[in-house]
Amino acid sequence: MDRQEAKSKIIGYFRQQIKLQEERPDYRPQIQMGFLDALFRDEMQKVPAWQHDAVLSVAREIIQEMINCGTLYPGQRGQVFGSDFYPWLTITEYGKQVFTSEDWLPYDPDGYLAELKRMAPEIDDVTLAYIGESVASFNRHHLLSATITLGVASENLMLALIEAYRDWIKDAERKGRSEKHIADKWISTQYAEFRKEFVSDIKSLPKELQADWETYLDGIFNFVRLNRNSAGHPTGKAMSAKVVYADLQIFADYARYIFNLIGHLKNH
Repeated sequence: MDRQEAKSKIIGYFRQQIKLQEERPDYRPQIQMGFLDALFRDEMQKVPAWQHDAVLSVAREIIQEMINCGTLYPGQRGQVFGSDFYPWLTITEYGKQVFTSEDWLPYDPDGYLAELKRMAPEIDDVTLAYIGESVASFNRHHLLSATITLGVASENLMLALIEAYRDWIKDAERKGRSEKHIADKWISTQYAEFRKEFVSDIKSLPKELQADWETYLDGIFNFVRLNRNSAGHPTGKAMSAKVVYADLQIFADYARYIFNLIGHLKNH
């Protein structure tokens, strides 16, 4: 069993505890770290006894990660003597929201990056580094940092697309004009110039790329960029967790569209 499977089992357990509490208002979850022994008993029976500690060590690391991001806290006040600290655990109000979320991935940095690489295998290390920082910051409620690094990741993808489009242009005069207009310019200017040229070529694209370009480029790129600008300057504007969550959810689709478009430009 790998780490993701272990995490899924633990999340399933907490979801079950939350559901029981919703169904029975008088039910008070009494969670101790010992639940891991029962939860992973089948897995431990598949390996020699000397490997049992390794199985539980991974599970305990996952619990610690959940504590670090605020979904759990040690202790359970009001139960029995000594329950205000380990081995007791309590699901926080934020944890209830996270564990019952339909889309768990933004709350799971490792799983999020694995799914992103599956959907956009061409993604580069620079983009991965920034989106990794973004999803990690989101899970620690550092929304300004999450927004800024998400914006940098998005900008890096857009710069790759603009470069691929510039290389795709066959007419030397047109290519030179395009390069002159975007040289040493801010990303907003580069995108504006790219868009001016790109709209004249949209009808040459496959239908699946024609259909969504405004949503992904005008819509998502500009929305992420504007949020990054707000977060990166001392505006005093508070970032919304719901907005960052939504941006992280859509980023994989956005990256896949851009790489599909880049792939088309490079091959035609």
